[in-house]
Amino acid sequence: MTEDAHLRREDLDGAMRALLERARPGATFVLTSHVHPDGDGIGSEIALAELLDRCGARVAVVNADPPPPSLETLEGVARLEVYDPAAHDRTIRDATVIVMLDNSDPARLGVMEPAVRASTAHRVCIDHHPHPSPFWDRLIVDQSACCTGALIHRLWQLSGHEPDRMVASALYAALVSDTGRFRFANTGPDAFRLAAELVGAGASPAELYTRLEEQASEGFVRLLGETLAALELRGDGAIVVLRVTAEALARHAIGNEDTAEIINAALMLGTSRVAALFRELSASRTKVSLRSKGDVPVNELARSFGGGGHRNAAGIVLDEPLEQAVERVCGALERLVQERG
Repeated sequence: MTEDAHLRREDLDGAMRALLERARPGATFVLTSHVHPDGDGIGSEIALAELLDRCGARVAVVNADPPPPSLETLEGVARLEVYDPAAHDRTIRDATVIVMLDNSDPARLGVMEPAVRASTAHRVCIDHHPHPSPFWDRLIVDQSACCTGALIHRLWQLSGHEPDRMVASALYAALVSDTGRFRFANTGPDAFRLAAELVGAGASPAELYTRLEEQASEGFVRLLGETLAALELRGDGAIVVLRVTAEALARHAIGNEDTAEIINAALMLGTSRVAALFRELSASRTKVSLRSKGDVPVNELARSFGGGGHRNAAGIVLDEPLEQAVERVCGALERLVQERG
């Protein structure tokens, strides 16, 4: 039976202990995250994999997509594998436990979804997003947590093992990623307490800032300037619209880099309340990244389009051309901003 997503602390700890009981010698775990994994998903994977190693379990970390360049230098990321049916379907099929991190929607497993659905493994979701899917055998979900990494840190506490510098660094990466470098609405006292613990365990904020924030390619920096120069304002400047075309991506040789980071610069505009970046994936497919200030719930709008995320940071993938996506989503954004006054 699927666990309640709104667990009290003692029940949440009980669910975590039940997972740790499965992490015994001989058990095989497969860890995964959502398509295009971010810092929270990847940092949580690294930290949980190390904990399961300490418990004696065998662990494979497999994602549908590789990590973005900004995370490639994070220690421990080398153990992440990109899904290949020939190499991984048997591993997924025969796993004792599959753990999905930082997402609960099976559709966001991407090309891995059929293999996970076909597996007889005990399926666990560890997440902090609202509206978790009932697909999982066990939900370890705390919507009040600042990031999924905070839940992995709690697992470490309950296990009795001490995180080392690598684990602390991975969890710090998870924390700064999902709090927007401590500026999103989910940045409360718990986030700063967690940061202090992780720094005390060896995470270096200065080193990690360099690793996570200062690894962009020349092409990305040029694309950033080009995209911002062409920004469009709607709703009397409250909505900033950015476009990244497939042609621009090819011209600047942008591969797996996270163009969603461009959106943060758009929110510097004093009149802005919402920024939307539309990335052309193909002639008929568009990725939409949304960011907002204050009480504008872009995650609610994203859900109405089949996406999801946090109040101030969300995303959507639409099976429609870029300009059609712009008009549909921006119309909804204008209504949302008007409703919020």
